[in-house]
Amino acid sequence: MIGTWNGNYKFDNQKIQKVIGFEKTNFKIIIDKFDGINFEGTVTDDLETGGMYGEGEIKGKIKDSKITFIKQMPIESLIDVKTGKHYQTTKKHSPIYYSGTIINSNTIVGEWKFRYKLYLLFGILPFLFRPGKGKWEMTN
Repeated sequence: MIGTWNGNYKFDNQKIQKVIGFEKTNFKIIIDKFDGINFEGTVTDDLETGGMYGEGEIKGKIKDSKITFIKQMPIESLIDVKTGKHYQTTKKHSPIYYSGTIINSNTIVGEWKFRYKLYLLFGILPFLFRPGKGKWEMTN
């Protein structure tokens, strides 16, 4: 598991993916800690394919052929689907939850998602919203 993994992710929502402007976004993960179950490392998205800014952290687990990890990027990146504009804030990005299956020693595929968030519509009406979900894969 330790080493460099190259991969990509994309949104299930084709409207969002079209606004990003690329079929998929590439990333690189470097795993530097692994005890046979738990692992940690860093992740960098490719800005040239619509990725998020900064070097993020990943922490996860492997059990049998299943993998789960959380991706935490240092800079919040937002997309306005109506205008197509990309924004960055001074906040940390919301955690992104990855799960997948180890196909063989150098290929992993799966799904990613944001957890639902509670927002107030017009400042008073609460509603649940999930900013996105999609597919991912990586190889080393």
